Amino acid sequence: MQPTPAPTTPPQSPPPDESPFPPAPQNSRGPSPPFGALVGLFERLQNERKQDKRKKLLNAWFNHWRSEVGDDLFPVLRLILPQKDRDRAIYGLKEKNLAKIYIKLIPLNKNHDDAKRLTDWKKPQNNKASSAGDFPGILWDVVHKRSSVVEGTLNIQELNDLLDELSNSMGKQDAQMKILQRVYNRTTAEEQRWIIRVILKDMIISVKETTVFSVFHPDAQDLYNACSDLKKVAWTLYDLNHRLNADDKTVRLFQAFTPMLCKRPTKTLEHTVKEMGGTEFLIEEKLDGERMQIHKRGNEYFYCSRKGKDYTYLYGKHRGTGSLTRHLNDALDDRVDSIILDGEMLVWDPVSERNLPFGTLKTAALDRSKKENNPRPCFKIFDMLYLNGQSLLEKSTTFRKKNMRACLKEIQGRVEFATEYKGKTSKDVKSRMEDVMAARGEGLVIKHPRSKYVLNGRNSDWIKVKPEYMEGMGETVDVLVVAGNYGTGSRAGGVSTLICAVRDDRRADDEDGADRYSTFVRIGTGLSFADYAWIRSKPWKVRDSKNPPEWLQTSKKSQEDKGDMYLEPDDSFILKIKAAEIVPSEQYHLGYTMRFPRALIIRDDLDASDTLTASELLESIRSEKKRKMEDTTGVAKKKRKAVTKKIEVLPTFQGPKLKDVNILTDIFEGLTFVVMTDKRTKDTEKNELVKIIHENGGKRAQIAANHGSQDLIVVYKGREDSIPRDVQVVMEKGVYDVVKPEWIIDSVTLGHRVPSKSKYFIDASKSGVETDGYKADEPVQDDQDEDMPEGDESSSTVVRAETEARSQTAATEIKEEYEQDEKHADWFHLDTTDTQNLEIGKESDSETEDDSDNADVAGEDIADDNIDDWDKLYADDLPSAPLPMDEDIDVDQNNVPMGEDDGAMEYDPDVIFKHLCFYLDSPQNAARQGMAVKPKYEQEINQSFDVLRDVIISHGGRIVNWDDPKLTHILIDKRDTSRRLELMKRTSTPKHRRLIVSDYIQACVDEATLLNEEGEYFVP
Repeated sequence: MQPTPAPTTPPQSPPPDESPFPPAPQNSRGPSPPFGALVGLFERLQNERKQDKRKKLLNAWFNHWRSEVGDDLFPVLRLILPQKDRDRAIYGLKEKNLAKIYIKLIPLNKNHDDAKRLTDWKKPQNNKASSAGDFPGILWDVVHKRSSVVEGTLNIQELNDLLDELSNSMGKQDAQMKILQRVYNRTTAEEQRWIIRVILKDMIISVKETTVFSVFHPDAQDLYNACSDLKKVAWTLYDLNHRLNADDKTVRLFQAFTPMLCKRPTKTLEHTVKEMGGTEFLIEEKLDGERMQIHKRGNEYFYCSRKGKDYTYLYGKHRGTGSLTRHLNDALDDRVDSIILDGEMLVWDPVSERNLPFGTLKTAALDRSKKENNPRPCFKIFDMLYLNGQSLLEKSTTFRKKNMRACLKEIQGRVEFATEYKGKTSKDVKSRMEDVMAARGEGLVIKHPRSKYVLNGRNSDWIKVKPEYMEGMGETVDVLVVAGNYGTGSRAGGVSTLICAVRDDRRADDEDGADRYSTFVRIGTGLSFADYAWIRSKPWKVRDSKNPPEWLQTSKKSQEDKGDMYLEPDDSFILKIKAAEIVPSEQYHLGYTMRFPRALIIRDDLDASDTLTASELLESIRSEKKRKMEDTTGVAKKKRKAVTKKIEVLPTFQGPKLKDVNILTDIFEGLTFVVMTDKRTKDTEKNELVKIIHENGGKRAQIAANHGSQDLIVVYKGREDSIPRDVQVVMEKGVYDVVKPEWIIDSVTLGHRVPSKSKYFIDASKSGVETDGYKADEPVQDDQDEDMPEGDESSSTVVRAETEARSQTAATEIKEEYEQDEKHADWFHLDTTDTQNLEIGKESDSETEDDSDNADVAGEDIADDNIDDWDKLYADDLPSAPLPMDEDIDVDQNNVPMGEDDGAMEYDPDVIFKHLCFYLDSPQNAARQGMAVKPKYEQEINQSFDVLRDVIISHGGRIVNWDDPKLTHILIDKRDTSRRLELMKRTSTPKHRRLIVSDYIQACVDEATLLNEEGEYFVP
């Protein structure tokens, strides 16, 4: 073995560590600010849709804390990112426990409606204030009606102290209730809502932790990847001028790091093999267990999961203890003093000689019977990252694996190496995949032999290959649950049908850099009662048809994929679905769906980042079609010899003859253009544009492909409100910029390429958005710099002037936004010249691949605005129920749309009868209209319609006369349908109205949604 020098002394218990933290920075410039100031930030982050503004808010807040309080931002970071705070133990409080505590401390009678709302917080309610599925929202609604606290008196430090007490009192309900009583007495309802979010670690502020890290310090994400410790990040990087070196970003003993992940193949298996560069690569079996890292120093061990959770108590802290450590210690070479291993923890059954389901792992680890035939944890090792004081991250995979095998010996069923092969072609991969399929394995991982280990990295050096990738993903897919519909009957009381989506990677990222999801399939079978209980505990949100989530893309031709509720991607889960086939469908945004789908399993070991992408799915569909057309025997069929015909270009692609057109300038030299038009654009206009491009050094291509994103530009001439499908396809791919002809004309007029400002773009690629010209373009600025030659000194002066003007404009906008709230004005005042954090952010050297957000602040001006207030909290006003309008309406009967709102195109799921107008066929109304009335049940029917009238109005509907042109529904009592035909005649023009039985109203209220009028509620 020749990895590193062996230690000179035998292994022993490790000496005391040097402090893993630097000295705590001091908050000596001022007192801790009120928690209400942080609530103001939360509210703004939650409501702000633009990512750049959210970053500005964060940056302003952090900088003002540094100037007014001190350098230690850990008290704030642990409240913004409670899920990353490892210093505070768990509270042992979930929604059910919190509901019981609040019912006692308010106090409420357990039979009170609000008490029931707290305990049944998952149950959909009939009004907007209910916040169905959102416990903090329900709690706010209950508390704000009773709390006498107008202004909170709890500061951030005091809150952290109380939360520490709450955590230390886990399992002691009386003690925890006394602590929360102090919180209740000193905070407003809005502040309590956010405190509960912190406790539940369910912060809904539209900001990822990667964004928070990137704003805090450009090296924060890299350090967190290496240590998974929020306090260490805050205390090490409090100084914006301090930058980490390479040693600070590597793994260290007994520090949980974020492991390297596998990338999904984006194309065919052959393309994946080609990415290995023609060299011999490693093929490993993909293991279906729990990712685990093991640290050893002397006789002490440390186990933690991919998410940084400490599992040492399960497997043993010292040699000779636990369910695995004693075996691992025997497997290690005596010369190994310290080591870090990466692998997968499985459950091995020695009787059946196979791995058991993932859910049995904890049970097996806690088994103390020591019986030889009992299932036991088995650690499958596939990498070694540290050995005897040396980090191996920069070493090749081949080097790490060679030394890994020299450091350990296998103990069957306890400590084993992941099965490993070598290959060079796709045939080698397919051959190994057959073995995996025969053993019911999950798949393979292809690794480049010279690849380094990148913390939190996900690149083409490690690619996972599953059987469905090779055969086409038409049968089994991993998709993200994004929405759901309320259930009926035995499934009433919560979400029942689930709407699933794929991650849409076919378009360029928006300004906020957020992922978009494209609906794909709806699933309602295959899940157990226990599965639904877990699913319904998720923080579902009621969907607002007028303000749907921006990240969720749904079909424009169907209501099939909208759902009554939705889940934020970070709160959601992956569902493995199997179906007969994938077929085209306009009912879903992707344009495809699955036939006869059923759920196989909830993949709680995956998160939103593991969701199948649209490109992967569409590529698999194309691959499957191609595979079916190929000869399955692999024998090429004899081809008929055909006479080669002269190639003809279709008229659509025929352009002007450029042979005689002279090149006059080199403005577009090195660029290739694809000119696309709509049907309204004349061929002569298109040809003229092509000639201008050619005259000025540009080249022309027929299709947007086979060029780098910087070398090809798509020019679209036509109407922007009806862009042709072929142009949309280019835009969805997000690879190439799509510009207006004005960019060509202006460049030729000025004699040079004008800056790529946003006004010239139809659609900008990711690289296009990052250009200085695109970022510099602001609608409030004049384009006075366009005619300045490049390199002119005055141009930099103009840029600086524009930057200052934009800074002042942004400051003014935010000032106006906050000027009505003067409570925390002093805290939000910020010097606009403080751009230090931004400038450092531009120089980030993060090595993290997709999961790092360090790069998303590069080139953005975060600290260029003034913020004049901490945001003062105001409760949102709930919309009151619409009142009935006067029935005497003088309108054109033939031209008025049905429904209350002429512009309404969708129903409001929160106010279910909004936009609907009802006529009540009560005996009393019938008599007024001169229609016959049956005396039997007359009084009872009149009384029931009086009740229905109130119910309809309270849920947003209107009561109108039968001849009102806005009438949408006619309610008939089942006990008297004698006037049905007469009402149909009277209301048949200009449009037919729906005749339904009165039971329909109560059914809609009970289900908290607008039900289909067909079936049992329809009056034929």
